[in-house]
Amino acid sequence: MDERTHTGLRAVKIAMAVNTFLAVLKVLLGFIANSIALIGDGLDTTIDVVKNVIVYKGTQIASRPPDFDHPYGHGRAETISSSIIGVSVALAGAFVMYEAIIRFGKTEALDTLMMIGASISIAGKIFLSAYMNIVGKRISNQALIANAKDYFGDILSSISVLLGAILIRFTGKSYFDSIASFFVAIIIIYMGFDILKPAISEIMEETDESVAKEVENIISSFESVCNPHQIRVRKLGSYYVVDLHLEFPEDMCVGEAHSIATEIEDTIKKSIKGITEVIIHIEPCNKN
Repeated sequence: MDERTHTGLRAVKIAMAVNTFLAVLKVLLGFIANSIALIGDGLDTTIDVVKNVIVYKGTQIASRPPDFDHPYGHGRAETISSSIIGVSVALAGAFVMYEAIIRFGKTEALDTLMMIGASISIAGKIFLSAYMNIVGKRISNQALIANAKDYFGDILSSISVLLGAILIRFTGKSYFDSIASFFVAIIIIYMGFDILKPAISEIMEETDESVAKEVENIISSFESVCNPHQIRVRKLGSYYVVDLHLEFPEDMCVGEAHSIATEIEDTIKKSIKGITEVIIHIEPCNKN
């Protein structure tokens, strides 16, 4: 197991431990306090535990080397993990919104327990969001970065619960629990779609224009090459595969053109982080 995979899996294990503790705490306190906002927040964290397991397995699969059935490697496993995370987060938000609507003003919530649960959750999620974001960017793991974004949404959710508890304390109106729940749901749904959008773009193989432009700039430094075109960048989890067409003078021998193309491939891979393979199609052009 390489260092990147080991670091990613260690981060996921830490997240699973913290999320399991927070989920049990918030759901338990939510039932005792009769707070749908805190239960919803706890439900979201419970789903976080499930997502951590998905990311853990996704990272393990993505670290496998290319094989006969997967010549481009298994990097898409991280993308699939992100997609599952996005869908599950949005569904959790829809459930919390439904519960907030049907239970509006019908229950009496205990503000003290709500404040305790929300405060502990905010502290735990701030730690996880910062930690996962730093590790995810350091090892270029999309699934970890997606989790970090989701944790930021969890922080906002817990803040909504805390504000609802404070309003209940000062006004005595328990419907603020349902209002807080509604805001929690909106935040959760938004974060779900925010995570899902880049994953869908990757699954649909949307070209990264910034990487394609960098590739084109590198090619322009080679004088014997003309008209680079059909530059396509495919993102597979944490790495890229590039294929493109290059034209060489029609009187140049195949061996020389191949040698230059190989040099271009090596330069691109060394110059742009994350590119693991470059496929070049050689075409003739009129040297005039």
